[in-house]
Formats: sequence, C-alpha cells, structure tokens
Amino acid sequence: MPVDPQASHFDRDAVLARLEQSLQTIEWAVSLVPAEWTHKSPSGTKMSSDENAWSVAMNLAHLVLYTERLPSAVLRSLLDGGDGVGDTWFREPGPYEAPAVELASQPVAEILRRLRAARASEVGLALSFSESAWAAPSTRAWGQAGYGPRLHSPARILSKSQQHTWEHGNSILRVALFAPLELEGD
Repeated sequence: MPVDPQASHFDRDAVLARLEQSLQTIEWAVSLVPAEWTHKSPSGTKMSSDENAWSVAMNLAHLVLYTERLPSAVLRSLLDGGDGVGDTWFREPGPYEAPAVELASQPVAEILRRLRAARASEVGLALSFSESAWAAPSTRAWGQAGYGPRLHSPARILSKSQQHTWEHGNSILRVALFAPLELEGD
C-alpha cells in the first residue's frame, strides 16, 4: 500500500490531539464573546461570502456542516471501500449555505454541541483506520475543491480539518477581540 510522502508529519495521536485542541480553542474564543454579539456580523451583514463578515454563530454552523458533510463523509466512504468522493458536497455548488444560515439561527450552545458531536464522529472514524490505511493516499476528494490532483490520506484529511477549524477559530477570536469597537451603536 503506498504511503503519503508526508505521513511522518501526520502521526495519528498528534493529529487527533490537534483536532481536540482546535475545538478547545474554538470553545475558548466563543466564551470570550458576549452572548449579545454571537449572532451579529462584525460587518453588519447577515450573510456574506467574506468569512470575515460572518457572525460567531455562522462560523460555528459552517464548521458543523463542513465537518459532517466533508471529512466525516469522506472518511466513512473510505472505510466502506469507496473513493472518498461519493455523496460529499464537492459535486454541488454552494450546497450548505442555506442550511448553515438556518443552523446559525440556533443558540450558540446548541451549535457547539453539534460541533462537538461532529468532531467526536471524525475521531471515531479516524480510529477505525489501520495504521497503513491511515497514511495511504486514497481519495481525490479535495482535488475537486482546488487542492490539486494528488490523492489524500485520511491523515491529511484530518490535518486539513484541524487547519479549517483553526481558520474559523481565528475569525471567532477576531470577533471577541474587536467586536466591541465594530458593534458599538447596534
């Protein structure tokens, strides 16, 4: 079985620890945001293609749907002997904008609960791979999203999930740090 050329960087225990740390960072950043600001966009818009204009709730909702519909779906497909693309949202333009807006209208505690469950599912799926399958390039799923034609291993998929969480955690932390100035007068 071929091995991801960077597999040594993707030790399963380290990747799973980083996934947990990224979720803890999100939860910490959310705890810094006053409740009355969690559903407000720093730019004053309800929905924008600019992720920096998303509310805390929208960032969380996006992470929930991304985790459920992408890495978890890809990993599940690979475990079932599929190609990792299957029914994931790669095939549809803008597949979760409306569901994300709907989820973002929920209380932040509920969205976080669902994010924790989605992350737990990812971890459970990751633990189901053998060591060799963990590092084996096995899906082109992200190639369709502009990440090139190479095959991606489960290790790389979950490292991408951690990076994605970190990216949105940064947006949430930015709201916590700067929302008081940007949201004055609301």
